[in-house]
Parts: sequence; structure tokens; C-alpha cells
Amino acid sequence: MAWVAGDRLQGGKYTIERELGRGRFGITYLVKNQNGDRQVIKTLNDNLLNSLNQLERGRLETMFWQEAVKLTQCKHKHIVQVAEPFKEGEHWCLVMEYVDGVSLADRRQQILSESEALRYIKQIGEALIKVHENRLIHRDVHPGNIFLRVREGQPEAVLIDFGLALDFDHILTTSRTKETSEGFTPPELYAQHTKPTGAYSDIYSLAATLYVLLTGKTPVSALKRKVDNAPLVEPKKHNPQISDRTNRAILIGMKLDQKQRSQSMREWLDSLGLTGENLQPSVIEPPKTNSNWERNIQFWGVVIAAIAVFVSLLAAIPSWIPIFNPSNKPSQSPSPSSTKTP
Repeated sequence: MAWVAGDRLQGGKYTIERELGRGRFGITYLVKNQNGDRQVIKTLNDNLLNSLNQLERGRLETMFWQEAVKLTQCKHKHIVQVAEPFKEGEHWCLVMEYVDGVSLADRRQQILSESEALRYIKQIGEALIKVHENRLIHRDVHPGNIFLRVREGQPEAVLIDFGLALDFDHILTTSRTKETSEGFTPPELYAQHTKPTGAYSDIYSLAATLYVLLTGKTPVSALKRKVDNAPLVEPKKHNPQISDRTNRAILIGMKLDQKQRSQSMREWLDSLGLTGENLQPSVIEPPKTNSNWERNIQFWGVVIAAIAVFVSLLAAIPSWIPIFNPSNKPSQSPSPSSTKTP
């Protein structure tokens, strides 16, 4: 059943405000808790559940609960926060933080500077490292699932919607069609009998996301590349301002052969130069200036040297005066008594 505005869950703990959206696997609702704070609740889609036999449905619901519990362990400032799941009637529900912002998909037509794009990619990449540490694969990384919110006056990226991370498809029959995000889904996720377990799948999707942020164009789908030999236009041809290093990292991240991609998110971020707090070390920086203390020492050293030279010049002046005296004799200063008033 689909809930409507005003419906109360968990004995009034959550009140439905409206439906935010629905996909093949789930439906998301905007709710208010008892404190008046907005949150998001996701539950399995009735249409999907009704299409399954009893065994498939049972396995699906069990997996939803197990994977939802794992997601609660993915605590990271760039991951939407997830609370423990609960069951409302016959429906398992997942409570998530509500991110009030705009998605990167809303800015798709706006080509970002390389430094800004890399900042968001680093944030999401770090978040995915935490996901992978919990033996989860997001499987649906794309600009629409990355929201920007302002924290301490600065926009930051937040990864949302772990719907496909719950990895349902492998329990369904091969006649069902996998859900994919055109241009961002790696080729292995199109295979009916494949259950990817490596970070390389999310690397492909994040590289494709960076492609869009820097070019404003969605890359050709992996399926067309593999089946129809459609070429992947390198991002630098769309935007010549992209650095060679970033261009190369995107192409490596989007290799059709998963073995040719970086095998960990950290490795791929390192290939972009996104290590630690550095955002773009591929750009050669000028030598760092000395500290203020060192600059002050240098400045006063120059001043003192200049004063010493000046003093030495003053001391030498009496020896110069005869040279400029026409009589070639030292001039004598009259005593006060011999001075005549004109």
C-alpha cells in the first residue's frame, strides 16, 4: 500500500508529509518526526513485492533488513545518515536524514571548474571508501544521487539513495530487467548472472559523474560501447581546459574491462591527485613563501645593512670636503665674536 499525507507510522512517531519519489525497488516519503524535524522514509515498492513469489519476497525482505543494518554503519559526513530500520505492518522501512539541497543533476548544464568538480568527487570518493569498507557497493552513483548542501558557508556533496546498494537483482529470475542509469552504469551491472563485489563498479560510475561535471555531456552508455563499439569521446575533446591528469584518470576509471580500472577507490582518487587535503596537486605550485617571522628577519637584516652603509658614508664626508673647496683649504667656521652683522 502507498501511504498518503497525514498517515502516521510507529504509533505517531513519524507523520507522512508527501511522497518524494518511487523507483523499481522502493518508494521514498518525506516525513516529520515527533520533534518536528524532517526525515525520509524508504520502503519496498508494493508493485515489486507483488510480482515476486513467496520465496523471492521473503529473501528480498530479509536482504533489505540485513543490508539496511549495514548501511547504518556507514557513518560519514558525506553520506546521508541512516537510522535503524523498523517494520510497519508488513513493510520494512528505512529512516534517513533529509538533505535539503539541489542535486548535481540540477547543475548538469553548468560546466564546473576542475577544482570545484574535483572537490565534490573527493568528498563522494571518501564516502564510497567507507561504503566499501562495510562490504557494500552503492551501484547507483550518478549526479542525481549526489546532493549539494551548505555547511559552514561552503557547499559540500552528500551521497544519497542507496537503493541499488541493497543488491536485490541477483535473487530475481533472469527474465527481469536490471535497473540502470544510462551513461553511469558499468558494463558488469548489465550482466544477468553477475553479482559485482568490487569497488571498480562504483569507480566507473564516479568517473562518469566527473565526466559530466567537466563537460556538461553524459558519456555514451557502457552497453553501447560494448555491443555496438560506440566510442567514448575523451572528456578533454569536449573541454580542452581539463588537465591531462584528470582526463587520463577518467578514461582509466571508465575502462570496459573492470580489471583495467583502478581496483580501489583510494587508488583511483590518488590517480587524480586527491590525496589527503590536496585537491589538485597535479597543478605545479610555486615554491612556498617563507613564514612571516622569516620575512621579518630578512627585512630588518636589509634595513640594518642599509643603515650601516649610510653611517659609514656620513663618517667619510669630512675627508671629501677639501676636494670641493675652491681654495683647496679647509674652510674655517667663524667664531661668534668675529661674526659681523651685514
